[in-house]
Amino acid sequence: MSVKFSNPLTAHKPRASPASMSVLRTALTTAQRLYRRFFQPGESTQFDAAADALRHSQLFQHVPRGVLRELTEAVHRRGYSRDEFIYYERDPGLGLYVVQRGRVRLLTEDDEGAAHEMRTVDEHEAFGVLSLFGDFRRLETAQAVTETRLLGFFRPDLRTLIQRHPRAGAAVLLALSRHLSARQSQMIDLMTSDQDKLRAMRLRDKTLQQLRE
Repeated sequence: MSVKFSNPLTAHKPRASPASMSVLRTALTTAQRLYRRFFQPGESTQFDAAADALRHSQLFQHVPRGVLRELTEAVHRRGYSRDEFIYYERDPGLGLYVVQRGRVRLLTEDDEGAAHEMRTVDEHEAFGVLSLFGDFRRLETAQAVTETRLLGFFRPDLRTLIQRHPRAGAAVLLALSRHLSARQSQMIDLMTSDQDKLRAMRLRDKTLQQLRE
């Protein structure tokens, strides 16, 4: 009769449960936050300022506090001088921006190449949201009106957030979808105010059909 001995070092290999992994991630996030506060006070201040801008933005104001913390960890801080261009019309779009401080003007060119200001984006407002969902080219040129501070959130950041923190990623996607749905409804209302509803709906459907082709 043969006796089979097991290696005591590998016989009972522990497996991390989802609950323990969640606790570990929370502890790691807390440790990083404490490290910034006590050893990198300047970076901690920047982190708090970015979180405040996201919390007051219409786009992310309803996401849970924990999700907001993960989102703040993911965004990129960008500074622009007065009249500096952020991107140009027809550039490949990588993601969205939230204005933390300053103001941005959105421009478009007519057939003769003359630039026309379409609207301005003020503090805590977002622009370029559509490009977060696909490889869309920019529909307008973005230029800083004053010295401006932006928070950039791009497609690779969204993918990483979904992979590492699925619940936070789902909450961000829900916030984005609500924002786009509200914008579409507002667009229909504006189109209806200028022309009859049936014509406005047909124009919308024709546009969507062209986008699918």
